[in-house]
Amino acid sequence: MKKTAWMGLAASLLISSGAYAADRFVGMGIGSATIDDSANVSGTQLSVDDDDIGWKLYGGMLITDNFGFEAGWTDLGDMNQNGVDVETEGFTAAGLASLPLSEDFSVYAKAGVFFWDQDVNTVGYDGQDLMYGVGVRMRFMDQFHVRVEWEQFDTKFETDMISVTGGIQF
Repeated sequence: MKKTAWMGLAASLLISSGAYAADRFVGMGIGSATIDDSANVSGTQLSVDDDDIGWKLYGGMLITDNFGFEAGWTDLGDMNQNGVDVETEGFTAAGLASLPLSEDFSVYAKAGVFFWDQDVNTVGYDGQDLMYGVGVRMRFMDQFHVRVEWEQFDTKFETDMISVTGGIQF
């Protein structure tokens, strides 16, 4: 229920505040998600060092050239090692800080909350924890963008993702 409320709030902010938006955007991406972590699961210390393909859908806006927000859905794949199976997905809500280096190229950082669900050997866990990342964005033809970014998602098993994304701006 909390995730539905957050997604509704993010969507309504994105749609309703168009008058203030310098740059609204939506996109999708794919990348490599990696876990190299250990966690206490039901009284047992489990370790996972594996990677899988992750993907995401996102939307947001830059309210000024330097600040904005982004929300999205991220699936961090299915990691397996030594009988430990970890699947993670969730909703993200983050603030963005962007530094334009030219009219069409910028670097950015983001930080926010990851509302996650994680299955570890068929036992479900969920929570809300920190997520953050850095990246570069290149805009072309005034309405398209490509991003390369690294993100860290703090969950029961911390996960990193390096991704390439593409989207449209309106």
